[in-house]
Amino acid sequence: MPVFPLFRKVALAAASLILATSPSALAAPPPKAAEPCYVEHFCLWGRGQFEGPMASYTKGSRNVAGQGLTRGGWSAWNRTSEAWCLWYKPGYAGGGKSVVKPGEKVSVTFHPFKSLLPRSAWRC
Repeated sequence: MPVFPLFRKVALAAASLILATSPSALAAPPPKAAEPCYVEHFCLWGRGQFEGPMASYTKGSRNVAGQGLTRGGWSAWNRTSEAWCLWYKPGYAGGGKSVVKPGEKVSVTFHPFKSLLPRSAWRC
């Protein structure tokens, strides 16, 4: 048997073994750092417990799906100095609204928030 093909097979096997057992190949990627919720912003998260995709607002939104929260907002943190109104349907509609006071954090389990406005807005 020629030496070159045998050497090539051994080198490929060794490289595969090294890659398969290296710590970087076995370790899970580090978790992505959570985006901060800045002061004077109203923040919504796509999952409960302030996890998942996050959108930040200063003026509100008719439909939060446009900001990447396709299933709505399940957690909210009001870091502004005024109360905010949140609705369960897009377009400031739904079977009711919730009011989140300044500094308050809320998490819902039944209906996600789909639209929101600061209290000073005419529709709130």
